[in-house]
Amino acid sequence: MKNIDALLDKSGTGFTRWQEEIVFEQKKHGKPEHRNREILQQVRSRQRKLVSAVRRGRDALAAYLRDVLELHTEDEIERLPFPREQITPGEFLKPPVELEQELGAAWEKLSPRLASRPLFWLLCHVAWIEEGRFGETGNLLEVALTGTDRDHEKRTRNFLRRTGGIFVIRGNVSVFSDCIMARAWWRWRVAGQAAQATDGQINRDEAHVALHANRPAWEELAMLSLRRITVINQPRARAAIVVRMHRRLRETGKIQKQDVKQFAQEFARLGLRRSFEHTPLEELV
Repeated sequence: MKNIDALLDKSGTGFTRWQEEIVFEQKKHGKPEHRNREILQQVRSRQRKLVSAVRRGRDALAAYLRDVLELHTEDEIERLPFPREQITPGEFLKPPVELEQELGAAWEKLSPRLASRPLFWLLCHVAWIEEGRFGETGNLLEVALTGTDRDHEKRTRNFLRRTGGIFVIRGNVSVFSDCIMARAWWRWRVAGQAAQATDGQINRDEAHVALHANRPAWEELAMLSLRRITVINQPRARAAIVVRMHRRLRETGKIQKQDVKQFAQEFARLGLRRSFEHTPLEELV
């Protein structure tokens, strides 16, 4: 993706401004009863414009997004190829294992540098919307991208989360948990890394099924890796955790967020005494 950096630079300012101005943040705006009436009306107006664009369908929504990103119609968006002609709102909101694996395989050459940027994923969504990947009518787009809640704040946040993440509030963390397409890529990538480091104990599909089985469990693994127990980023440590997730899923039919937290905490303690690199994998497991 040779030209994507120039497009990211061009649309970066508009992207940040748009996110800052279209959602309420308690630290900045205060509690609802304390919010400035004029600011409240301005934010609500921007949210109505987004919801209206979604309702009017593919072309209107794509034009709206290009406008807020300060992109012209002739600005070609270099996006990831989409492996299916179109997916349903249900498949978009909760991609089945098979779809995530198709997406991961189609996007194998994507770099983590790009995949960690919410704006990159939003640009891809603009192109996919223009191609009709999520449907052309407002009804289909509403269900997939914003939901149909009467609260425009909720719908706006849904849209931001699902198409890249709420960068101005959560930073780049959103791409691991909130952005559906990004989450699919990251799970497939981690599954591949884990399978490679397990000495053949599990393959990539098995690792991916374990990571896909429960969204809160995946989010816990991602958040612990990024912010709290970073020792589990060591390839053999993470591989051992994925093997344990796979075995727990096989034995009990489910994997919980608390299971992942327990596994990570055990590794944090073990890392104080042992070298993961020189400990046999089965012993780590």
